[in-house]
Amino acid sequence: MLTGDTDTAELALDLAFIETIRRMKARFQAELLAASQSTDPDVLLSLRQESFFQLAEFLFAMKTYGIDSPDKLDRFADLHNQYLLGVRDDRERMRRYGLTPERIDSALFTGDNLRKLLANFAGPAPSIDQSDLARFLVTVMSTETCRKLLLAAEKSGFVERTRSPFGAVLIVSLGTIEAIYGTVIREARRAAAAH
Repeated sequence: MLTGDTDTAELALDLAFIETIRRMKARFQAELLAASQSTDPDVLLSLRQESFFQLAEFLFAMKTYGIDSPDKLDRFADLHNQYLLGVRDDRERMRRYGLTPERIDSALFTGDNLRKLLANFAGPAPSIDQSDLARFLVTVMSTETCRKLLLAAEKSGFVERTRSPFGAVLIVSLGTIEAIYGTVIREARRAAAAH
């Protein structure tokens, strides 16, 4: 319940911040749609999904953290594994994410999965297997959602998808998603700080 001018002022700031977030996401979608090489309605619908925003956040984070070598990706995968093991040990967090111990175990990078992840990233064009991207994103989307988003990203000209000799679908981001995400996040941060 609101009481006094302070509460009203705080509420006004909260509402302004919500509006900043809403504008940021709308701008992100508009920029993506404008940059897309596809006009297919299904592709454009995929670009407007909240899950695409989460994919963009992940790609932006990888770029921002400077994950550009197998060694750095190995460390990133280790942090991912530690986080998921913490989720698996906390039944309430696992429930909130809608995960099971089996799904968490399948999203860990160990043994052959880790070697494959690092080998793909060591190539001339550092790439990540589509299924490995889904492992990284397990807490925010299903494997199938990740696959569909990457198909839309390919049709839009944002990523290249190539099949390896072993049948894996390798993903290389062309940087457009990260650039758009970075621009809109920076503008939103500045707008929020101005209030």
